[in-house]
Amino acid sequence: MEYTPSVPPLLRLGTTLLGAILVLAQANISAYGQGCVAARGGACFHLPGMELKPHEGFQAGVGYRWFTSDRHYVGSHEETQRQAEGSEVINKSHFVDLSVSYAFNPRFSANLAIPFVFHDRSQVIRSNDVARSILQRFHTQATGLGDVRLTGTGWLLDPTSQPRGNVLLGLGVDMPTGEEDETDTFQVFDAASGQIVARERTVDQSIQPGDGGWGLITEIYAFYRIIDRLNLYANGSYLITPEEKNGVPTFRGNPFEAIMSIADTYMGRVGLDYTLLPEWGLTLSFGGRIEGVPVHDAIGESEGFRRPGFSIAVEPGISASRAGWMFNLSAPVAVHRNRERSVPDEQFTQSSGVYRHGDAAFADFAILATITRQF
Repeated sequence: MEYTPSVPPLLRLGTTLLGAILVLAQANISAYGQGCVAARGGACFHLPGMELKPHEGFQAGVGYRWFTSDRHYVGSHEETQRQAEGSEVINKSHFVDLSVSYAFNPRFSANLAIPFVFHDRSQVIRSNDVARSILQRFHTQATGLGDVRLTGTGWLLDPTSQPRGNVLLGLGVDMPTGEEDETDTFQVFDAASGQIVARERTVDQSIQPGDGGWGLITEIYAFYRIIDRLNLYANGSYLITPEEKNGVPTFRGNPFEAIMSIADTYMGRVGLDYTLLPEWGLTLSFGGRIEGVPVHDAIGESEGFRRPGFSIAVEPGISASRAGWMFNLSAPVAVHRNRERSVPDEQFTQSSGVYRHGDAAFADFAILATITRQF
């Protein structure tokens, strides 16, 4: 019952592969989206205004992402009664990415991202009577290694020629290294005894460290210098997951949602950035972004439980670079959310004659920061 969340842009005209490289490696800050729509990986991360010279060698970085999701949506309609009655699901998520890149030359590189996740999910217990009274609230957690990502990237044009614009393409693999069946103790109302009892179950899909499937990562980043110091940027990512389900039970009431789905994810961004102080690489950026989980995967079937939907946000950011160090901070703020109908929603409606459209909880904003060093 929620939705999940991704960072800002640019490489200025002489920007090197390196800046973008961390960016692409940094892209796995696990759940890309903002809340229960778990969009793991596939969300390129580019740093604005990085004025690095074409470079060969290593670059290492640490990325951090945080958000709290608690506002429920069905379609684009907010279910305000959830917060009014105190029944909203609250996900508090922290992501830490360790990344390392190697530039074989100024044009081509390989990138490895190792993510770690720290989730806390709070939800309520209801009675089984007609009133469905709220009895109490409890928490479940999941922490650990996420799905590791390995990508290769390359510029279409030679960056040493200082073109006015350029396009960076990325292709890689998302590996199922994160646990997709993490468990915790749930508090459940037992109708037979009328008591609240403890049950060990798999945690909600939105806080699972991994999705249990292999994925193909496709990424693109482009920039164009409009005038000196002012750049237009665009980048996007799509994670293709050919496998349909991961075999993990959900303990949900809808029989078509009994097993978790392995879902594709996507992200797109476009905006402008302006370099205030070239000697410090101090750059301000502003743009829009969309990220989410599709109803239907690009390859394979789309059955099993997922929360498809998307979030549209405005994204201000600031970055700086000096002596091989780079720092970036951004805060995408959601302006539109939409929890779309899933395949199980449609299957339930067809089989029962009762219309169903599940909900998802979205975040108002996210905080994303990275620091990197080239060697």
